[in-house]
Amino acid sequence: MISANRPTFIEALRPDDETTPPLKTWSFSGLQLYEDCPKRSYLQRVKKIPQPSGPAADRGSKIHDMAEHYVDGTITDDKIPKELSKFEVEFRVLRQGYIDNPNIIQLEQEWGYDKDWAAGDWKMRGLWLRSKLDVYIQESQTNAIIIDHKTGQKFGNELKHNAQLMLYAICAFMKYPDLEHVVAKLWYLDKGETMEQSYTRSQAMTLFPRWNTRALAMTSAVNFPATPNKSSCKWCGYGKPNEDDVIVCPYVHTEL
Repeated sequence: MISANRPTFIEALRPDDETTPPLKTWSFSGLQLYEDCPKRSYLQRVKKIPQPSGPAADRGSKIHDMAEHYVDGTITDDKIPKELSKFEVEFRVLRQGYIDNPNIIQLEQEWGYDKDWAAGDWKMRGLWLRSKLDVYIQESQTNAIIIDHKTGQKFGNELKHNAQLMLYAICAFMKYPDLEHVVAKLWYLDKGETMEQSYTRSQAMTLFPRWNTRALAMTSAVNFPATPNKSSCKWCGYGKPNEDDVIVCPYVHTEL
């Protein structure tokens, strides 16, 4: 039986045409989702039809919390958790640096921007872009380091993860007008691997218009066609029976 408050299969099939753009905000992951399949973005963000998060996502959230709480001292035991052990030296340095000067090392930053890219936080009026950073280190007035923790694979995700680092750098330059150089890093906690990109302000601003155009396309959209393909449909829960034995999206790629 379908739960009383849950959108049904028929509701999901109603036209995706809206009179006003329903997606008011975006993030890196939200933009990736929309560009991968507008229909899936619509079902998830507008119709609020849930998808199971899965064990990998749950594990990733748990380890992100663990990393934050080790660095900020909430985990009082000095022994490094095994999930972070491949970066033991780096986490110990972060932990000590945070104790010595938490104004330089900032954790779990929730940066927000309006459509003019004026910076604030997620509670700001006119919020348009949400960006969340695991670690932000203000080395000096002109230099900063950004670190993001990953529990998934590096192999096969290089282009996507490079794009994420690029957007983080642009966000930092927009937030801090005196900033001239950003080093953005990914730590792949399971594998002990890293990815690193370095940006000057001029390099980042050259890339900025492309991001702005893509984001405006998403937040101006009024219809959301399905784009079924082997890659995106493989990871989409809407093409599989949910707990009510309902397949929400009928457009799922059929050659899986």
